[in-house]
Amino acid sequence: MHTHTLDIIDTAYEGYGVGRISGKAVFVPFTVEGDNVTITIAEEKKKYSFGKLLKINKYSHHRGEKYCRYIGECGGCLFGHIKYDSQLEIKEQIVKNAFRKLKNFKIDSILSKEPLNYRFRINMKVKNGEAGFLRHKSHDIVPVEECPVMKPSLMNKINTIKGYTDKSEQGNIYVIENEENKALLKTDCNFSDSTREKLLNIFDGISTPAGIEGVENIPVKSAFGTFYTGFDGFSQSNRFLLGDFQKTVADMIPDGSRLLELYAGSGFLTLAAAEKAKQIKAYEIAGESVKLAKKADIPNAHFRKEDVDKNIFRISAPFDTILTNPSRKGMGKNVTEFIKRKKPESFIYVSCNPMTMSRDIHRIAEHYNIDKFVILDMFPGTYHIECIAKMSKK
Repeated sequence: MHTHTLDIIDTAYEGYGVGRISGKAVFVPFTVEGDNVTITIAEEKKKYSFGKLLKINKYSHHRGEKYCRYIGECGGCLFGHIKYDSQLEIKEQIVKNAFRKLKNFKIDSILSKEPLNYRFRINMKVKNGEAGFLRHKSHDIVPVEECPVMKPSLMNKINTIKGYTDKSEQGNIYVIENEENKALLKTDCNFSDSTREKLLNIFDGISTPAGIEGVENIPVKSAFGTFYTGFDGFSQSNRFLLGDFQKTVADMIPDGSRLLELYAGSGFLTLAAAEKAKQIKAYEIAGESVKLAKKADIPNAHFRKEDVDKNIFRISAPFDTILTNPSRKGMGKNVTEFIKRKKPESFIYVSCNPMTMSRDIHRIAEHYNIDKFVILDMFPGTYHIECIAKMSKK
């Protein structure tokens, strides 16, 4: 096996440390800027390579004490070996790099809370009766008995489920639990009738191959009211930052505005926006999310199922402000073209991917200035970055 020793000189968006061999970039998981490491090449590409970490020869000052024994194996917390303050610094630099071509770009604030026990929804894999998460860049499962980023009572419920799975089980376990410890379970594992009865004593609703029993969604209280979440409707997962997230967006919406909300999800941000906007027309492609949003019963908001990436130009409702919160792939070209043509007075962009966010903002930059830019660390221990930009027409 041929090995290489190199310095890690940077940390990339997807959680890799970056080094160089003969000028060619090498991405090495579970490393960080300042490490000196010994690696072997795991995958060779034309312009870059992926390395496999064999040994750390010199530890970076960015490294912190591991809060979980599975860090380095589990593919979940790819920043889990990094001190939390350094995680925030690295994420800030990643965003700055993504927007480096935008003139006068600056980050106004970074919002963060407790970096552990924050997740209230989780999806785990089951293989040969063991439940866990996928190993990094693998289909193999790392069985886990604890997960420090999870709400503790959520992990307790999962460990209870594991006690009912036999060695032949394959599939998924998806659990959501609110602050009142009301929980839903969705699994494609098969359980006996007696086991199902036991699970119904633990969960308020379960969905299994044999059918659904109990409720299909649960209420989650927020600073701006109650929203509803289920297995088929997207919602945020950090229970500590929900209110800060909503307030940050609400503060960016002009009083009395006519708001067009795109990629509206289950109405989580709509609840906050409704405090400022006079009326809201909200569009979302997922029918289940639209149902959950309507369940929140927001008086000045009207929800409609629509694929805005394809059909944005069908929208004729009057508006002066746009709020958009697309998936990781960002906004479709039709949407950025729509914004350029309609030129609303204000545009608020919420994104979970600074790379596609930067691409989209560059497409409309000739018409808009960024007034405020905020980072929210919704997923400590991971490379994921949530950003919010408030833009105004030039």
